[in-house]
Amino acid sequence: MCQISTFNMELLWQIIILLIFGLIVGMIGTIAGIGAGVIIVSILTLFFIIPINEAIDTSTFIILIASGAGFLTYLKQGRTDLKLSIILAGFTILGSLICTIIFLIIKIDNTALRLIFATVMLITGLNMIYKAIKTHKNLKNQTDDKELQDFSFKDFDYKANLKKSIPLFMLAGFLANLIGIGGGVVMVPTLNIVLGYPIHNSTAISTSIIFFTAIFNTIVKVIIGKIHYLIGIIIGIGAVLGSIIGAKISNKMPKVTLQCFVAIVLISLGLLMYF
Repeated sequence: MCQISTFNMELLWQIIILLIFGLIVGMIGTIAGIGAGVIIVSILTLFFIIPINEAIDTSTFIILIASGAGFLTYLKQGRTDLKLSIILAGFTILGSLICTIIFLIIKIDNTALRLIFATVMLITGLNMIYKAIKTHKNLKNQTDDKELQDFSFKDFDYKANLKKSIPLFMLAGFLANLIGIGGGVVMVPTLNIVLGYPIHNSTAISTSIIFFTAIFNTIVKVIIGKIHYLIGIIIGIGAVLGSIIGAKISNKMPKVTLQCFVAIVLISLGLLMYF
């Protein structure tokens, strides 16, 4: 009887830890617009000792749950463009499809996956720090609140630089499938730097694209991958709550603070994956 009670307590604590983990990654992922995959894969691999290929598949499933909540919240806030999100999701799905075909033919080991994952994190994080410094210099007398109030999707023309961004969104889809991330590590800087969207809207649009892409990627992982469904569902429940909270928090964060936050998260996880 005592052993059963101890087992139940251990199980309860494991569920609580997974829920809290989901809550935290949901908040961070939605605030940063990166789908939380970078955090999920890192933690599942480093602390839950799940093989990285299985962590990637499980992360994709969790991203679908978490990004759906973030997408609906941002849509309600009017911070995302549904039409643009669907168009760009088409290119990320194309990139994901290319990745699926390539790696059905070519097998890649877990060590190589870890190195690829870590490198992507570091490069993107450093790029966002550069962007934050540049933004800080340009703001001077301008406030973030004013930028948020002045921005209008109707008046904004993204088509001029759309062609330049297409390869980057395909890359985001490729990486999303390959290493189990949402693709936001590529999409947020692309939306912000190449297409010129304010960082607050960039994270919101990125979350929307991640949701549509995650639908496709999850179907692929169900067919040819190995998803830990129970872990995924528990973390996903916490991530949904975290996504809703994160979407509300990010709406009030200063622009430069948000950019630095994204960068620190990416660089920290990248370094952890290396060592």
